[in-house]
Amino acid sequence: MITSNSVEKNIELLKEYYSWKRSIKLLDRIEKEVLDGKIDRAQVKAGLENAIMYLLLHADYDGKDLFELLTKPTLLYGFECIDIKGVTDEHGEKMMAIVNEESEIKKFDTETQKAPEITITAEQFTIGDFKVDRNQYVDKAYNFVAKKEGEEAAAAHLLRCALRYASIYSETRHIGPPQTVYDAFYKWGVRNEGFASPFNARVLGKEDAQFYSLFKDTDAVFGSGGSFFHLSEPHNPGHWSLDPPFLTETMDRVDKRIGEWRQKYPEIAILLIIPASHTPANKPDETVTLKAGTHHYEGLAGTMNPLPVDVCIHRYGKPEGFSAEAIIEGYTP
Repeated sequence: MITSNSVEKNIELLKEYYSWKRSIKLLDRIEKEVLDGKIDRAQVKAGLENAIMYLLLHADYDGKDLFELLTKPTLLYGFECIDIKGVTDEHGEKMMAIVNEESEIKKFDTETQKAPEITITAEQFTIGDFKVDRNQYVDKAYNFVAKKEGEEAAAAHLLRCALRYASIYSETRHIGPPQTVYDAFYKWGVRNEGFASPFNARVLGKEDAQFYSLFKDTDAVFGSGGSFFHLSEPHNPGHWSLDPPFLTETMDRVDKRIGEWRQKYPEIAILLIIPASHTPANKPDETVTLKAGTHHYEGLAGTMNPLPVDVCIHRYGKPEGFSAEAIIEGYTP
């Protein structure tokens, strides 16, 4: 167990904890006071997540308070992305009013905030009333840091990181291709994984590999190189796999980057994982199509779940040994 006295000294961890508590309060208020409980809570979370994700990927984040960057158009866009009907401009205004109210009262004061305890068990990492269930990917991230900094520091880093993602309602960002598929990618020379997190980075811990994620400040200790979009050029040698959020503007921006890199660095192969409904701007050399309900992705707990939509893996360039059959087999339970 890590005592509250230890947590008191970790101001960044405390900030993330109380930021998470504020995000839950925002969710509760928007669900009840604005949407009158008429929209499923999971969908409300998805709408808010999309709004914040758009900001993270397209605005100048740079460590700012994400909720203070929200605007009415961004909030409405988040709900449009999941095709939620009946969310109007008036709803957007009411949501913004709540965001602004909570942003005003959230100011962090280390002298008045009580430091919760961290506990580590065989099943969970816990700080206060926030819990992270242990599984192969959580433990891989934890062990990666523990080997260098010790168990207490690793637990604090892991919880701070998990709190950050939970604060943006990010429950889908930790899923991804089956590990067996990524093992094949690595065998074919893929050393760079875009749009990952420390809790789903399939190349985390692999030799000469690098993943890229939303928050460099919380994720770098796990090996993240920060946001893919902050790269002006591919620094780490090897091929790339990109699995961006299924947001149109984000996928369009990835398409543009692929076009630029294919011209400048034709020796680098890129595997792009996007929904079949999105037509890539750059003609791929090969496309592997995975079918909804037939093929399966891997969830955070290592469980295999059916794809909700058809997904394509587009190949640009020629990674040695690439096999469409191996990909399809890996996605087949």
